[in-house]
Amino acid sequence: MPMKFRVSSQFGALEEIRNGRIHNGIDLAMPKGTELHSIASGTVERVVNNIGGLGKGVYIKDGNGDVQIYGHLDQVSVKEGAHIDVGDLIGFSGNTGHSTGPHLHFGLMHDSQYADPTPLLNTVQHYSGEIAGPSILGVKGPAMWIIEKATGHTQGEIISSAKTHIIDWLHAAASVAFDLSFGIGLIGCAALIILGVAGLKDGFRWSGLLFVASSVIRMLLGGAAQ
Repeated sequence: MPMKFRVSSQFGALEEIRNGRIHNGIDLAMPKGTELHSIASGTVERVVNNIGGLGKGVYIKDGNGDVQIYGHLDQVSVKEGAHIDVGDLIGFSGNTGHSTGPHLHFGLMHDSQYADPTPLLNTVQHYSGEIAGPSILGVKGPAMWIIEKATGHTQGEIISSAKTHIIDWLHAAASVAFDLSFGIGLIGCAALIILGVAGLKDGFRWSGLLFVASSVIRMLLGGAAQ
């Protein structure tokens, strides 16, 4: 299956950055802020911050007693002792700790010893990123992919365009309401003045209050319509 994220360092690799120590996990190069979801149900055993160069990290103990380790996170979304299910958000990838660039360090401990997590690579890939697929106003997955292909724009560009159109629509609506407020206020005041002349009690007072209210509304809408 195609990989969403490139493996930048294999388990057991010897690299200068580790001062001769072998790599006890695998590294996946991914943008800072990528969603990370648990690959197993279990308990958050530890949440660490800059321990042993791991930066911000999460240790999750599954039902078999194995521990999955997520390191170099930018943000952690779980707390020690919390129970989590498969697919639950545990944090966001980053570049904390002893790291030369944004990536996820994924490790595995079996019987309290580091083990090769490579067999879990496809699962980690699947549960990294937005596993439910991109969503805009309820449009997700394949439908969003079709929209991107049809428009020739990426999800981010579509979201930006949608925000721009919404803001433009709100400005237009405020402008219409601004113009209507003048007409409604003028007609209302005229009607109340006529009724006051005709003998309606407090007609002139209500016309004055309506004029003040319409002026305040126009002032507020005028700022929104700019």
